[in-house]
Amino acid sequence: MRFVRGARALVAGVVVVGSIAGAGAVSAAPRRPDLTVTAVHWSAAPASGQRVLFSATVTNRGNTPTPAGTISGVGFQVDGVLVTWADQRTEAIAPGQSVTLTAVGGPTGSPAWTAVAGRHVLRAVVDDAGRIAESREGNNVLDARLDVAAGITDRVRSGSVVASLTPLDRTSVTATSVTGDAYAGCFTGAGVLVDGTERFVQHRSVGNDTFAVGAKFADGLAEVPAGATRVTTPVSFTQLLYGFQGGLPLTCAAGQAPGFTRFQATSVRTTRWIGSFGSPLSGPIASAATPVDVDFDVHP
Repeated sequence: MRFVRGARALVAGVVVVGSIAGAGAVSAAPRRPDLTVTAVHWSAAPASGQRVLFSATVTNRGNTPTPAGTISGVGFQVDGVLVTWADQRTEAIAPGQSVTLTAVGGPTGSPAWTAVAGRHVLRAVVDDAGRIAESREGNNVLDARLDVAAGITDRVRSGSVVASLTPLDRTSVTATSVTGDAYAGCFTGAGVLVDGTERFVQHRSVGNDTFAVGAKFADGLAEVPAGATRVTTPVSFTQLLYGFQGGLPLTCAAGQAPGFTRFQATSVRTTRWIGSFGSPLSGPIASAATPVDVDFDVHP
């Protein structure tokens, strides 16, 4: 019996020692690279419609280099959608080394993202394809806020809207609308407005806020050649006049006739797409509204 107890004690001792040794082996940190994005970069103050290249600074915080011949890639997402990537680096990244990787491709074949006006979230993800085994996999993402200006400035001049635009290397299309108040009054047979008869008729917009291939009305639409920085769109009140062709809601004295007097514009909006008349458009990439206080003569 003493022999049996001794054997049990020996076995127990072996088990304990084995458990301690095993715990030590499991807790040892693996020798692997650890890639993280420490900064993201893009074209300075991008404006809508411009092609923007993204790049990221990647640092290896691990204790071994990345494998030579294996891609250390970065995927760039805008608002959660993959837009471009950098997959050209196959040289090893040493522990403590930082490198900058710039996009060279994307889902559309272009390494550049076409900027869309507004506030966005740019996300850079290193080793987005999971090619490299790292000591930590949860620190591969860096987010940054990306603001893109509309790149459109409107002003009214001589019955037209003049839009200053960010130049693009492609043809684009703009749709311009003018919002305001229409007034009408009573006119004599000689076409003179009778004092005290003018009154407000309707608040509405003229021109266009949208563009569709084969649109029936061309009011407010313009095609902008590549490289152009300005487009002039005449303000047409065809739609307004057409809507009241059955007569204005005015009661005039004998010998007088109702008619429009003016359109007091309060705001101008221009929206821009990439493309041309007769072809599908991409966008809209930008839209800008400008407050104005301008009177247009709309008496036919």
